[in-house]
Amino acid sequence: MDSAPADAPVAIGGRLDPATVLGGYRHGLFPMHAATPAHVEVNHALYEDSVAAGATVVLDSPLPDPYELVWWSPDPRPVIPYGGLTKARSLMKLLRNRLTWTTTANQDFARVLAECRRDRTPEWLTTELCACMVVLHDQGWAHSVEVWEDEELVGGAIGIGTGEVFVLDTCFHRRDNASKVALLDMEHRLAGAGVTMLDVEWDSERSRRLGARPLPRQQFLAELSGDGGRVPLADGAQPARRLGFLRTSGAAGAAP
Repeated sequence: MDSAPADAPVAIGGRLDPATVLGGYRHGLFPMHAATPAHVEVNHALYEDSVAAGATVVLDSPLPDPYELVWWSPDPRPVIPYGGLTKARSLMKLLRNRLTWTTTANQDFARVLAECRRDRTPEWLTTELCACMVVLHDQGWAHSVEVWEDEELVGGAIGIGTGEVFVLDTCFHRRDNASKVALLDMEHRLAGAGVTMLDVEWDSERSRRLGARPLPRQQFLAELSGDGGRVPLADGAQPARRLGFLRTSGAAGAAP
């Protein structure tokens, strides 16, 4: 895995089933499933050289074309020490004084997943991958946080925990700041669960605004325990306002 280039997946092929997807997460990999034949052809064009060079491994697979499924382990890996998710003063003020939202956990996982999938380009949350995620939720590995404005779902986040690492996998918002509130709520509900690191998977300007810093892949993998157990997420409905009293970080005018 360490020999894979930073701009190519570490493996292609394999199986898209709950056990394999979970095994990937527990070893620092996550899947990107091609939604259409055109996406498969794009994968061929992008990654055939890496496969030919032996840097990307081809896994035994029942798929018609192994390029339908690629497995990523980015280098570097953007991670946030537990408790280090950015808590901008502007958002904390909104939570205390204006946002009357309520948060819940694991109340409507399938709906949050569907909202995260909607309107995404490229469509990596395919029907098959979503089915795997729902099974992992039923087994206690994958969790959701919901943000409600009265009875309307306005934001949410999906995460998967194994051992001391919790992956902030995907999120959505239908109101400004709602995805940030979902992520803050998710971090807060992990208190006491033994999590030391939040993994945000892709290094980007947005991930760095969340507080992520790049960690070399080799160092990230050394922090993982391949047999890490389920991570519990505290349940129950809570006022989002309580998050506004967390210790702030970042600039007062941090971007929403």
